[in-house]
Amino acid sequence: MSSALAIAAVTASLLDRLNEGLLNNDLSSIGSFSVTAKPPDQISKGQADVNQINLFLYQVTPNPGWRNVDLPSRDNAGTRVTNPPLALDLHYLMTAYGAADMNAEILLGYGMQLLHQFPGLSRKQLRDSLVGSVSLVDGTILPGIFGNLSALDLADQIELIKISPQYLSADDLSKLWTAMQARYRPSMAYLVSVVLIQGTGSTKAPLPVLKRGPDDRGPTAVGAPFPALAAVRPDAPVELPAMRLGDDLVITGSNLGSQGGMTAILENSKAALVQELVVSAGKAVGALSVHVPSVTDKPSAVNEWAVGMYVLRLRVRVPELNRTWLTNEVPIALAPTINIDPPAVLPDFHAGETVTITCRPRILKQQEAGTVVIFGAQTVAPVTIVTPDATPADKLEPTTLTFKVPAGLPVVPGTPDVIIVRLRVDGVDSIPIMVSASPPKLTFAGDQKVTVS
Repeated sequence: MSSALAIAAVTASLLDRLNEGLLNNDLSSIGSFSVTAKPPDQISKGQADVNQINLFLYQVTPNPGWRNVDLPSRDNAGTRVTNPPLALDLHYLMTAYGAADMNAEILLGYGMQLLHQFPGLSRKQLRDSLVGSVSLVDGTILPGIFGNLSALDLADQIELIKISPQYLSADDLSKLWTAMQARYRPSMAYLVSVVLIQGTGSTKAPLPVLKRGPDDRGPTAVGAPFPALAAVRPDAPVELPAMRLGDDLVITGSNLGSQGGMTAILENSKAALVQELVVSAGKAVGALSVHVPSVTDKPSAVNEWAVGMYVLRLRVRVPELNRTWLTNEVPIALAPTINIDPPAVLPDFHAGETVTITCRPRILKQQEAGTVVIFGAQTVAPVTIVTPDATPADKLEPTTLTFKVPAGLPVVPGTPDVIIVRLRVDGVDSIPIMVSASPPKLTFAGDQKVTVS
């Protein structure tokens, strides 16, 4: 591959070919001439033209055949994996200038004939052009750390340099010369392809493969399709919007019975909590069941779980392969379970009455700022939130909250009224409803009510 000097090396080699070809054809009859590589607007500025052929690189485009080779060049950690080549096509405009009538046409004709007879730059021609008593392109033209680069590696790149004419329309030529802000002269466009510029930074080099699989037995294939999860929801009743401690969950999807040795992983990334639970066969065909431990089942559950959004995925173990895989994730929320401390009846109701609520699982410190009580249809900020710290692992106490009864409740004096109380933690509300009968019938739970009079 070539260094960053490759573009300059191509231009220098083309100039050398044109200059040598014109000299060999003995154009002394038209007088002296020169071969240059300047922008057209710097050549003729109103003065009389001189005999000259100018080669101007007016555009660089990516080569479509090489542009996606060896991609990507870095892994997800940003470490360089490969040094992909920068594959470029160079677009040149060869323009002829003449000091007398027909001189420009003569020079353009000879120049086009030379590039037609030799439609490429051979490795030998590149070396002859770039090495000699006076090298046109070398590392000294670049400052600093680039001073040790050499253009000679262009002759060793895997692709040869090919030259092909490009017949531009009158409209394209007009736009091109207008953009260069120069006076139009007889011109011919050429495409030079392909130049491969490649860095030399260190990359990863994998070790050779010595064996394929354990004991060089090759890959082991599993014929059963891999499980894919569709949803997870509470088992009884299915109408509830979130799970609670002590609930059974139903996992639905496809191919859930095709693999053995599965466990369910429930992760709350915001609270940095992960639980792995045993999976069993569900009541429905093709479904799985998972039991979320209650405080009775496992007292420490009050501290090992947190209210909020969880994602559930299955860990699939294949003992014969000694491998494990993880399925896709499905979301489910864990709602708080609350109890209203007596009195559930406020006989002397008035605004400002204090009510105490206990919450399981316990509220985390980072959740306290977003915790509110919903008293009827009004949201009330808790007065206190207390989560005991130093308690034995088998006797963890719940979080206790207190709040003041807000004013403005629609209560008729002397007539009992029922107020539904909910607790919202991290955007998830406690569930104040029960589902009974078949078809399902929804009612408010008795322990989520406060009766006022």
